[in-house]
Amino acid sequence: MTDDVSIAESILPDFEHLMESRFMHIFDVFSEGLFHMDEQGVMSFYNKQFYQQFGIESGIIALDTWFELVHPLDRSKLSARVDDHLMCEDLRVTSEYRVRKPNGHYVWIEGTAVTRKTDSGIYLIGSHKDISERKLMESYIHQVAFHDNASGMANRSRLLLDIEESFQASSLPYALIYIQIEDIKSYLSHYGSEILNHVVQSMLTAVSHLPGQVARLYRVRDDDFAVLLEGNFTEQQLLNICSTIKQRYHDTVVEQGQLLGTGISMGLIPRIENTHEGEELLRKAARTGQYASKKKANKIALYSARTQQIVDRYFFIEQGLQSAIESQSLNVKFQPIVCAKHLEVKSFETLVRWRSKEFGEIYPDEFITVAENKGLIIDLGYFVFRKACEFIQRYNQANNKNIRVNVNVSVLQLLNSNFPQRIHEMASEYGISPNSIVLELTETIILDNNAAAIEQLNQLSKLGFHLSLDDFGAGYSSLNSFFDLPMKQIKIDKSMAWRSLKNPDLTAYLSFLIQLCRNNQIDVVIEGIEDAEMYQTFRNMGVSYLQGYWFSKPLSLASASRFTLSTIDKS
Repeated sequence: MTDDVSIAESILPDFEHLMESRFMHIFDVFSEGLFHMDEQGVMSFYNKQFYQQFGIESGIIALDTWFELVHPLDRSKLSARVDDHLMCEDLRVTSEYRVRKPNGHYVWIEGTAVTRKTDSGIYLIGSHKDISERKLMESYIHQVAFHDNASGMANRSRLLLDIEESFQASSLPYALIYIQIEDIKSYLSHYGSEILNHVVQSMLTAVSHLPGQVARLYRVRDDDFAVLLEGNFTEQQLLNICSTIKQRYHDTVVEQGQLLGTGISMGLIPRIENTHEGEELLRKAARTGQYASKKKANKIALYSARTQQIVDRYFFIEQGLQSAIESQSLNVKFQPIVCAKHLEVKSFETLVRWRSKEFGEIYPDEFITVAENKGLIIDLGYFVFRKACEFIQRYNQANNKNIRVNVNVSVLQLLNSNFPQRIHEMASEYGISPNSIVLELTETIILDNNAAAIEQLNQLSKLGFHLSLDDFGAGYSSLNSFFDLPMKQIKIDKSMAWRSLKNPDLTAYLSFLIQLCRNNQIDVVIEGIEDAEMYQTFRNMGVSYLQGYWFSKPLSLASASRFTLSTIDKS
């Protein structure tokens, strides 16, 4: 037994040295590098094979030598992080940075280290792991997530992230410009996606004059872009920037020989605030741009508290009109049209009104165009026509009279092939003669000289409906073709009537027009009568009928049904 112990004691030092030298090779099996940094900043690497890829052969280097291999963009950050780490005991820290290989390429590594304290100070032990593949995948995912696939431009997600970061990242304010290419979708079916490539290139050119350090361009959708601007800009400066982008974009598109997609509209938020989420800010900017497209001559609108209600009102009409028509929440009012000579109520004009809790009274000039653009004017027209028939039936029964009602008709309604027959059937349902209904049409019918529209007018006349030319004198007025149409009435717009009171030449023209219409058995209605002087002036001219607030404001169906000769007192 004693001999065995003696033998073991004699060979133990050699065995321990052998095991230590062989144990060091075990580290080369691992894919990670293991290191130790002593209190003086000397790094020792236990598996040389991992570190040889960085040109380190000795296995021992100074910390500063290691820092020299680190990417310049990561170096100062890593150095500060190591300094902070060495101030703490038993702290585990992980860092990610790039290290240069001898061929100049960089490898992403993840370094994890723990501090330990001795009498001499604090040392580090840790590991390094190659995470290049993970970083490559992260870069790919980032590219897919934050960049437009077709153009490579930063996308909507990147914009939302940058908006959120802008609230903390800079002391300077940010402005947001939302840009929409107008009517581009209508061209895609004819010219394909190639046109979008031209649009992208033109937009890049349009914003190239802006300094890159303060302006970032994003492709939010196929035909929508955004610019995030950093800096202290006044509202006027921002509007000037928008105008420049708009002009440069147009010029670039035209120079490329493209005449499609040349127009853009822009919504500007002059200062983004962290009181709103990024999505909400983007929505406001986009809606402001859409509003600018429809309502602003220069196609640029600046969002502010003052304009917010205007924009919100516009979109309430855009989005709520169909529901209002379907639920019949629109009101139809009736304004009397009075015989100028005998002061008798001869007819009423139907006037559509829309009142909402949020925005109060919404007027026809706000929603009629929307109805036409959204294809709702046909349904709206039939709704009003039915109300007119209902009113005629009720008025005649209450007053034992045959009253007429004027109903406004859109050109789009007129061009609908089923329109004449459909309204004839509606009138029959209520037992109303077509002769009791006057269809008011705008001057567009004459100016366009549309053969299909004229054919519809002739058919309506044959069915017994009376036809009236509405708002004569509001725009470009011409009688060249008027007497060739089956018109029974012409309505003089109030603006022309009012101007004639101060303009002798216009008064003479109006007198001539009245006489000319009388010779052709066409009634003349003057709109906008507001006082006794106007009434007497136009009555003396020999006009057939008068209409205006001096006689009555537009009335509800119930009130209008009771409105007769006896209720007019203008003596």
